[in-house]
Amino acid sequence: MIKKLSIFFFFTILHYQLSAQSEIDSLGENIQKIAYAIQENDTLSIRIQQDSFLYLKLYETLATPHSFSFSFDSLQSIKLIKSPDGLFKFFTWQLALNNEHYIQKGILQIKKSDGQTLLFKLNDISDEIENPTDFIGSNQKWIGAVYYDIIQNEFQGKIYYTLLGFDAYDKHITHKLIEVVHFEKDQLVFGGDFFNYPSDETYPEAPVKRFIYSYKNGANAFIRYEKDAKAIVLSELASITNDLNEKSTLVPTGDEVYFIWKNGKWVMPKK
Repeated sequence: MIKKLSIFFFFTILHYQLSAQSEIDSLGENIQKIAYAIQENDTLSIRIQQDSFLYLKLYETLATPHSFSFSFDSLQSIKLIKSPDGLFKFFTWQLALNNEHYIQKGILQIKKSDGQTLLFKLNDISDEIENPTDFIGSNQKWIGAVYYDIIQNEFQGKIYYTLLGFDAYDKHITHKLIEVVHFEKDQLVFGGDFFNYPSDETYPEAPVKRFIYSYKNGANAFIRYEKDAKAIVLSELASITNDLNEKSTLVPTGDEVYFIWKNGKWVMPKK
């Protein structure tokens, strides 16, 4: 009798999981269609309206019990990254306000032990901040970016997550950034004293709370994490007009520089 009950509950749970995954996939496909329409529509008011609808539908989907364990393969216009320890996921995307300016949107989903999820809405206030490199943020006061990678480190018993992000910014300049985030009393903290690097006119002026790399829009500059080397590797930049202060003229030289995690900071060795 116990064996029959166990089999019954197994198939009941399996049926629930398959049904839930089907529902998540369906919602994901609908969200993807909305996201694509937002990118293609030429009317700003419609893009904003559809983006609000997208945000609502995604939030509702992520609030669905057990949704953390399911894949969102259909969300091609929304970037999804998962923390190495499996604790949370970032969903981020960007909205074009016009052909010269973008804002970012995002939701952080945290897995709870009972199958429920905890959600943090990310509110981009970049336009209100005079110096984004010198700002400690939260989910309510966020320097927006589309995150494409996440690195987990530890220092003095505390876990820190480093995010690599992208910001289309405007028609002249593109940003990529390195952002360290951690939790303080169940609250998100974005940024902090985590960088040590030599002076260079192509880098943001130190000290910084986040490292923002600015370069010519369309240039193939990169910031990526190399797991084997445990290093964040960056394109070295130079100006096509010999004016290093003009970020819209900076392009990759073909050489690389890098950060390594050392004593709770990302440290760039001197050349």
